[in-house]
Amino acid sequence: MNLVICICTYNRNIQLVKCLNSIEKIYFLNKFKIKIIIIDNTIYNHSYNLIKKISKKFKYKILHFNEKRKGVVYARNKCLQILKKLNPNFVCFFDDDCIIDKKWLINVLKIKNIYKANIITGPQLHDKDSTYNKKKIIFSNYFEKKYQFLSEVRWASTNNVFFKYDILKKINLSFDLTLNKFGMGEDQLFFSILNDNNHKIFWYKNIKVYEMKNLNRNRLSWLKIRSLKLGILGHHIDKVLYGKFIGFAINYIKSVYFLIASMLQFFLFFIKHNRILSIVYFYRFYGKLIGPLLIKKIKF
Repeated sequence: MNLVICICTYNRNIQLVKCLNSIEKIYFLNKFKIKIIIIDNTIYNHSYNLIKKISKKFKYKILHFNEKRKGVVYARNKCLQILKKLNPNFVCFFDDDCIIDKKWLINVLKIKNIYKANIITGPQLHDKDSTYNKKKIIFSNYFEKKYQFLSEVRWASTNNVFFKYDILKKINLSFDLTLNKFGMGEDQLFFSILNDNNHKIFWYKNIKVYEMKNLNRNRLSWLKIRSLKLGILGHHIDKVLYGKFIGFAINYIKSVYFLIASMLQFFLFFIKHNRILSIVYFYRFYGKLIGPLLIKKIKF
């Protein structure tokens, strides 16, 4: 069976090397033939020389491509174009700043065999080997999905997902270019559409990847902007999934929910965790409030 691993990268050569090293350490079964697609999204193909050097000694075949059009959506759609030619049995997506758990594939196959799942995902955790202060609040954790040990979910993230490639042959689906300027949300919409086409998605706690340390993501400004983006793009996702009018109504119902949630957390403002939640919810509310009006005009 053929498994293709897709990684899109942008000026992260150091992180990319660590990611690839972790892939070499995954416990792969002999029945799998592994290929790795790397899409460099820089104008000057920044990772070319690095990958050329690594490929000579790397355990699995690496296919390296350049996508000069800026944006992760262009890069991921380039992966989909290449996958059509390769026609693998299975595909997975990782981010270039992820460390993959050694038992990742073993746990994926466990869920696949028990539940006959076409799409399988899991958590992106804080890097267990980083030098972060363990007592420090990590802002990126506020955007990580919180599920039980095993859950059937609505969508998956491209930082950690495995799926049967055949499901893409039955539907002409690509990542939505409208969401390219946000740098996020396109995976939520992509897998939500697949879920609507009767492909169940299972999230399993032990299918783990670890996000490498990134201090830029632990700033209040990053937290606010990410929350705002999620609010704004949420309207577009609901519109695509449910139609213009129902999507519009759902967006504003959610906006009221986030406003109330922000106000409730505000009453516990003396607790740092609740202060942060209040900010997250408020910017999600504000994003949903202005999203239908500004999604085409706003720039990030």
